[in-house]
Amino acid sequence: MKRIHFTLIVSAILIYGCNNNSVKSREEASKDSTNAMAESMDDVSNASVNFATAVAASNMKEIALGKLALKNANYGRLKEFAQKMIDAHEKANKDLQTACYSAGVTLPSGLAKADQEEVDKMAGKEGKAFDRDYIKKMVSEHQKTMERLDAAASNMKDVSLQNYAKKTLPVVKAHLEEARTILEDVRKQYDPTQFDDVESYQ
Repeated sequence: MKRIHFTLIVSAILIYGCNNNSVKSREEASKDSTNAMAESMDDVSNASVNFATAVAASNMKEIALGKLALKNANYGRLKEFAQKMIDAHEKANKDLQTACYSAGVTLPSGLAKADQEEVDKMAGKEGKAFDRDYIKKMVSEHQKTMERLDAAASNMKDVSLQNYAKKTLPVVKAHLEEARTILEDVRKQYDPTQFDDVESYQ
């Protein structure tokens, strides 16, 4: 009788232990799932913030450089392009603000220190020197923006920002091609030896 009673006690302990382990296992699985979801949300948030901040910074820098070009550029076609960039990037930034409102991302209100220093450096140039550096910068800036938009159009998890990228990408591609054409035009207008690195912008 004692042996039966002992056996029942051992069985009860084993069953309790298994049930308790099962509860712990479910709790741990739930905790792991919650942590994974939080990490995933952080990743989405970081991706959204990084993308939106970079594109906004590029928009603001191109607007600032465009305004400089209206004053400092020597070649008339550059002034026309500069005004086009001001209008286009002001619109792009408004569209980005709308997308960021849906995504819950706050955009920077002004140029970053490094970008402001870059604009200030350009402000000290004029005429041919300004023309050369401005159009080369327009090619490189649009190249970087195009790559960001292209990646976001394919991989961005936030729908509003992904739609922004898809909508803006063709516009930026067109601007990049126009900037490359003007770069070659400016190169022909001035001393070609000043554009010995032109191939890196094609």
